[in-house]
Amino acid sequence: MDKELKIQKVEVEANTRIIALSDIHGMDNYLEGVLKKVGYTTKDVLVIVGDVIEKGEESLKTVRRILKLKEENPYVYVTLGNVDYDRLELFYREGEQADYDFAGTQQWTRKVWKRGFFLDILEEMRVDLEELTGEKISLIKERIRREYARELSLFEEASTILEIGNYVFVHGGIPTDRLEELKGEDMFSFLKRETFLKEEVVFQKYVIVGHWPTCLYSDEIDCMNPIFDSKKHIIAIDGGCALKYGAQLNALLISSAYAPVESVSYEAYDDLPAIVAKKSQAAKERTVTIRYFDCKVELLENLEDVAKVRHVSTGMEFLVPKSYLYGRDDQFYNCSDFSDTCLEIAVGDKLSVIQETSMGYIVKKDGVIGWYIP
Repeated sequence: MDKELKIQKVEVEANTRIIALSDIHGMDNYLEGVLKKVGYTTKDVLVIVGDVIEKGEESLKTVRRILKLKEENPYVYVTLGNVDYDRLELFYREGEQADYDFAGTQQWTRKVWKRGFFLDILEEMRVDLEELTGEKISLIKERIRREYARELSLFEEASTILEIGNYVFVHGGIPTDRLEELKGEDMFSFLKRETFLKEEVVFQKYVIVGHWPTCLYSDEIDCMNPIFDSKKHIIAIDGGCALKYGAQLNALLISSAYAPVESVSYEAYDDLPAIVAKKSQAAKERTVTIRYFDCKVELLENLEDVAKVRHVSTGMEFLVPKSYLYGRDDQFYNCSDFSDTCLEIAVGDKLSVIQETSMGYIVKKDGVIGWYIP
């Protein structure tokens, strides 16, 4: 895998709409759904801001859909994500240890994520993971290079940073939008950049990033919508596909390459079941918001399908669906990202149902997640 930093500048015709997506993570149905929702055509510019594969159920299918889109429209661009790079770099690495690591990564992926890009390929080739041993590994990898060269080319040809008019697209983040100053830098540092919105940076152009799910930036609400930072000139668009309960794929809609950011909008897609609220509900502030980096809880009481727990670091007690808990014993658990906010809901509001429990629903309203207890 080429480690060279690739900066690509694209000129497009005036008034050409730009659609930006990020972090599809193998959710091909979400990619298909959001493009239909925004009315994508070959007259649009489509930018996919990294992390095309892994974690979702259809990585190979997602890659092939994007390749088809590129065949139909010369203005479809992909920038590398850290996960894309990690998986492809490991695949291309040579030597006995590299082959062993590749096989081990596929075993880990199957155990943790169930599906992945190379798992999909091996399945299509009818190669069991148990066959990835010894000298067979390098032979199987060589077969993948031959038979899946087209699919691999999506990542080989991807840019690190893409510039279109007043907008710069990069998966993780950059220290400056004077892109000529970045030449010679480590390209991976621009792919994996947690909490980019918290960095002390200010740009002239607008920098569009993915990588870090937008919900992780707030301790107040659990919201999957894009974040527009008008002071730093950053737009973060990762809706948590294949990672978070209530995940959505966000499509940033830019009317033209030099359009003012005030005109930029977005649409979001998920395939969660929808209901219409038949009863109103007053808002109730959160007791706690749990993030994966501070997620240890103590089990206090087991109810039907809900548990009462105590957040270890804050001592806060709250109710959470049992499906959000995972651990090794009956006392200490980790809790997936969760906020126990009760949303303000009016009769007739459209809600996406994340989970139904005996206590009520975990729902998403306009990108914000919380309880609805009718």
